[in-house]
Amino acid sequence: MTSERERRLEERNRLLEHQLDFLRAELLYLVHEREKNVYSAAWLIFRPLRRFEAALVDAVTPLLRLFSRAAPPAIESAVLEPAARGATQKPRRLLVDVTATARRDAGTGIQRVVKKITQGLYRDPALPIPVIAVRCEGGRLFTCEAFVAALIDGAPGPDREIEIEPGDRFFMLSDSWNAFEEFRPVFSRIRAGGGEIVTCIFDLIPVLYPHACHEVTPPRYEAWLRRALLESDAFLAISRTVAEELADYVAEAGLQHRPGLSIGWFHCGSDIADGAPAAPRPQIAAAAAGGAMFLSVGTVEPRKGHRVALKAFETLWREGRDVRLVFVGRRGWFEEAIAAEIRGHAEFGRRLFWLDDIGDAELAFLYDKSAAALIPSYAEGFGLPIAEAARRGRPVICSDIPVFREVGGAGALYFRVNDPAALATRIRELLDGSATADPSAVSRVSWAEAAHRVAQVIATEDWTRSLP
Repeated sequence: MTSERERRLEERNRLLEHQLDFLRAELLYLVHEREKNVYSAAWLIFRPLRRFEAALVDAVTPLLRLFSRAAPPAIESAVLEPAARGATQKPRRLLVDVTATARRDAGTGIQRVVKKITQGLYRDPALPIPVIAVRCEGGRLFTCEAFVAALIDGAPGPDREIEIEPGDRFFMLSDSWNAFEEFRPVFSRIRAGGGEIVTCIFDLIPVLYPHACHEVTPPRYEAWLRRALLESDAFLAISRTVAEELADYVAEAGLQHRPGLSIGWFHCGSDIADGAPAAPRPQIAAAAAGGAMFLSVGTVEPRKGHRVALKAFETLWREGRDVRLVFVGRRGWFEEAIAAEIRGHAEFGRRLFWLDDIGDAELAFLYDKSAAALIPSYAEGFGLPIAEAARRGRPVICSDIPVFREVGGAGALYFRVNDPAALATRIRELLDGSATADPSAVSRVSWAEAAHRVAQVIATEDWTRSLP
């Protein structure tokens, strides 16, 4: 009988083989493109720039790695100050940081969470603590009137500066990887008033699966995490799985953190739009017409499993199955090869589609028309499409990874991660009726419920873990 250790080692090897296969395809595609460029006039212009870019990366990368291994002395010393470990004031207000999203909405899952949680907080008449969405400019906090007004269909007024009051909780909801130092004065004033700093954590993918990320992301993320562990009194994760991964990673890596660091979690919402557009755009209508349509939603990047899904459908097409595969998501990184493979595929525009610019109502339309949603990722922090599809009553087929088990529960269908043959089998079983999914058994909390839980956990200190 295979031991648990051997099973984990086998799965780890399979993941590394999958990553190697993906990167090999990306490399071969880029080499091919380089060969075409070498014989073009444009190459004479861009070749010197490529050399400059390579030199710049070689010079900057060691500095990023060095920076990630050492927390700034000023932050580290703050942990050792007796005042920082003193009794805290009773929660007075919840100041929700939305700085990064208010500055630039990239349209990714993180920005979606920030906007939906903020919207839910402002629409909730029964919050256990008053809430103010804020942005940081030059170490000072200001309201975000236009940002909030756009979320709740209100009339924006002028932004005003927020003075920190004793007992304020400062919730770092928006991603702050690139601007953490900007918040130092805010942290100091929160701490001086007996308040607390809570950081939202979306996943640990850059440190657990660095090859799934752009090369600059892991060292930047690790540097942020080390600083956030020292500055934060608590972390609030978007799933119980991420909360447990954080606690385990801190313990295993021996990372310094604030004494008594608390960890909690909430589930993201699943409601995206009411109804569907009366007349979807022709390309969306075309994608939804014809045979059984399977929808895969997510940024095109290494960990999302687009090639796994495509290989599974190539098998089904060879068998004569009249099925459609629709990818929805923007281009991410390390995606040149898979993007070319999708757009150059013989079925592209017939039974294979890629939509990278649709809105919520159009996404709802596609969910409603789908035979099932596919989520073939090998690493996630939550898995929004699982909850979104289930809320609209659609079956879900997803990779068998812990966070998907948490969200999908007994209501989703699972297949062996990174295994196209296993995915094809699940699709056959669903189409033939030998396997069924139960959307009602999937996590389907609303964004209003998600926002209320965020406020409840912070206001009542309803944490699930505490680190020594």
